Amino acid sequence: MLDNLTQTPEPATQDDAARLAELIVIAGDGLPLVVWEGMRQGDESLMDIGAARAARETGGFSFRNADVIRDGGEVISALVSYPLTEKTSQTDLATVPELFKPLVKLENLVVPSWYVNVLATVKAARRRGAGTALLSAAETRARAGGYQHLSLITGDINPARSLYESFGFRVAAQESIVKDGWNYAGENWLLYVKDLGAV
Repeated sequence: MLDNLTQTPEPATQDDAARLAELIVIAGDGLPLVVWEGMRQGDESLMDIGAARAARETGGFSFRNADVIRDGGEVISALVSYPLTEKTSQTDLATVPELFKPLVKLENLVVPSWYVNVLATVKAARRRGAGTALLSAAETRARAGGYQHLSLITGDINPARSLYESFGFRVAAQESIVKDGWNYAGENWLLYVKDLGAV
């Protein structure tokens, strides 16, 4: 593995859905598993649920919104991003599960922006430039779409914060994390924003 690693992102395909599910679990420090547990029916596995969601044609977590980097044919890093164009109203926010209310509140602060929902790299391929290459691809999409900001939300103990800051992101706001069945050591969600200037 890693013999043929390139730093050129390419669009994900539906066949990448299972690997995208694995990578979103890494990016979310297990939070997606809590979400998928609530969707489980019968004897399907949590990763089957995640792969099915990634294989959808629509929705935020869809292969259609993902760029990947491959080692040979194997996906070793992925980024899921898309535009945030509408705020969640206070009425709708009241119906959002408590676990996600802090995230939705932070998202509302950066509408409109190009939002990085997922960025993860398998452990063996880290620190080889894949994350920077994928963030650059997201920035290219943002500029092409006429967006003046890139945004993302991460936990306060995420070691990827140093990558985001070196790429030009700065903390713009924070909200306390609601754990509600999620075992996570962090205390706050951090909203990161990168100003792209006039496009």
